[in-house]
Amino acid sequence: MDSMMSHSRVSRIKLIALDLDDTLLRADLSISEENKRALQRAENRGIHIVLASGRNYHSMRRYAEELFIHRRGDFLIGSNGAQLIKASTGALLEDLALPAAFCKNLVEDFEQKGYFWQLYIDGKIYCSRLNKWALIDHELSGLPLEVIDNLDTVVNRNQTKIVIGGEPAQVESIYHELTASIGDQTEIVTSKPYFLEVLPKGASKGAALERLTARLHLSMDSVLAIGDARNDLEMLKYVGWGCAPANATEEIRAIARFVSTKTNEEDAVADILAHLIFSDEAPTEIR
Repeated sequence: MDSMMSHSRVSRIKLIALDLDDTLLRADLSISEENKRALQRAENRGIHIVLASGRNYHSMRRYAEELFIHRRGDFLIGSNGAQLIKASTGALLEDLALPAAFCKNLVEDFEQKGYFWQLYIDGKIYCSRLNKWALIDHELSGLPLEVIDNLDTVVNRNQTKIVIGGEPAQVESIYHELTASIGDQTEIVTSKPYFLEVLPKGASKGAALERLTARLHLSMDSVLAIGDARNDLEMLKYVGWGCAPANATEEIRAIARFVSTKTNEEDAVADILAHLIFSDEAPTEIR
């Protein structure tokens, strides 16, 4: 790629979309000072900073506040694209949902198959029965965890998503099973090797970014997105600059336009911005 052309295209970035877990966040769930400084520097250049996560607002809020996301752009993409959120208030500008009747049939099938599954209602995790995957989610998200004592009272409303937890090999098997059986009615993604998510049709980070850029009168070519897992795939494919940390899955690294040599533990976000936004020279690892 011609160096002058590459730098010219990079200079037109107007929005940065960031996955949280295993991308912006370190293993201890913190944001490094170097990543914060890099994002502040980008914001000072007039670039919108948008967190795009599988988490919901209740679990994203502390990071939005820490980064002062409400100062510019004021948007969060939550629940893997099912929700577009106003960062300063938590108001839902978009809220895609799975119909209650569909959810009831689905979780009854999960129960028969012995899957561990959970829902997210009013800032809480509701799990089918106590299990290590629900406990991991509780630790990662910081959300309260409750065991469902009456199925009918919980699945009598539309749901943003249903999550199955399990060993990675089992989750991968269920992913292919559900993609074949209900993939035409839903979005099926894995957010961690041990978490599978069933989402409403149209709920993906990529689709949510398309809707957001339309609101902001921006083109997808002007977006730089960073992610590490299967639920980031569409986001990275649809934007002008899809990027990944070194710890991203092979699937993600294969389609990323730029792959950092740094992991999420080594300030990969700051490294990517240094190469693609702040450097006076054209980036050297672009596909």
